[in-house]
Amino acid sequence: MRYYETLYILNPDFEQEKTDSILNDIGEHVSKFSEVIYHNEWGKKRLAYPINNHKYGTYVLLHFETEKTVGLDDFENFMKLNNSVLRFQNVRLDSKPEVVEEDIMDESSDVIEKESSENDEKKIVEDDTKEQVSEAKEEIKPETVEEETSA
Repeated sequence: MRYYETLYILNPDFEQEKTDSILNDIGEHVSKFSEVIYHNEWGKKRLAYPINNHKYGTYVLLHFETEKTVGLDDFENFMKLNNSVLRFQNVRLDSKPEVVEEDIMDESSDVIEKESSENDEKKIVEDDTKEQVSEAKEEIKPETVEEETSA
C-alpha cells in the first residue's frame, strides 16, 4: 500500500454548506481509485501571501491509501481544474498516517485569542502612557521671563 496526504485550500467566501459539498465531491473523486483514511477541515486561516485577492483560505487535510497510482494523475488534474480550490499539494508518506482526534482549530483559536488579548493590553498601556505624557506637558509650561531694563 502507498499512503498519500493532500493539503488543499478552498475559497474562504463559501458558506459551510458549499464547503461541505466540495469536500464530499473531492472525497468521492478520491474514493474512485483509493480508500480515504482521514478527511478533516481545519477551518479558515490567514494565508502567507494573497491568492486570487484572498487573504484567508479554508484549509483541508486529506489522507488516503492506494495500490494504483494511475488515479493520482487524474486526481491532480481534477484539483487543478476545480475553481473552488485555491492551492493543493500531494505528498507520498512513508507510513500509514494516524487519525487525529483533536480539533486543530482549538489550538489555533487559543493562540489567536491570546495574541488579541496581548494586543489589547499593549493598547491600554500605550493609551495610559499617552495620557501621562499629555498631562506632563500641561504641567510643564514654559514661563515667560521678563527682562528688567534699567533707565
